[in-house]
Amino acid sequence: MTRTQKLCLAGLVGLLGVWATSALGFWQLRRAADKEALQSRIDEAARSAPVALDREALRMPVGLVNRHVILQGRWRPEAVVYLDNRPHAGTAGFYVLMPLRIEGVAGVDVIVNRGWTPRNMDDRTRIGAYRTPDGPIEVTGVVEADEQRFLDLGPRPDRFLKGIWQNFDFDAYARASGTRPLPIVVRADAGPSSTDDGLLRDWPDRGGVLQSQIDRHHGYAFQWFALAATLAVLLAYQSLRLIRHGRTVPQPQ
Repeated sequence: MTRTQKLCLAGLVGLLGVWATSALGFWQLRRAADKEALQSRIDEAARSAPVALDREALRMPVGLVNRHVILQGRWRPEAVVYLDNRPHAGTAGFYVLMPLRIEGVAGVDVIVNRGWTPRNMDDRTRIGAYRTPDGPIEVTGVVEADEQRFLDLGPRPDRFLKGIWQNFDFDAYARASGTRPLPIVVRADAGPSSTDDGLLRDWPDRGGVLQSQIDRHHGYAFQWFALAATLAVLLAYQSLRLIRHGRTVPQPQ
């Protein structure tokens, strides 16, 4: 392969590199834009009036994700589960997930994340005391598609009601409870503390989490575009060398 052919091949590789790194930069910008759109929907939902979770709304529960809702029903404490490894302010603890049997709709349960309770440092299987109202109750909260999932450490244990689960799974819950709840989780309204039931509902700021992800995507995009610019400069330099070499090659007589 001649020197000119080598330079041409290097130029082709450089063009592919500029195209690939630029494409990755735009991909990161699109991901950031998607997160920004999600943040806008969350902010808009937070500003909107709560939606009553009635029979009509229950037909399309997934469409309620990120919405503020009002539920009326009765707690089913016999079907509670506790999500492990949910720290708060540096303290280990559990989320209390309990189904609410919706009033006026036969056999329909909605999983409600009632709040956080600290772990007993002497016996991790002992759940701290909290109170569950008996009778009709109204709950307001924000609809989530699911609770955040973490890596299961070790073999997955059998999941049973009133037990400690690493992650919540709708299918596993249906098998354990004999009922299938709606495929959503409602996080009960936040507050600095709860004097009614002993559970803390100081939820992480979703906006802050999303903003950090958006900033990270923008940072990655900048890195990819910087690499594309570097490759473009190198490609231009090699092209100039090729042009100059062509001009200095003696022409045959």
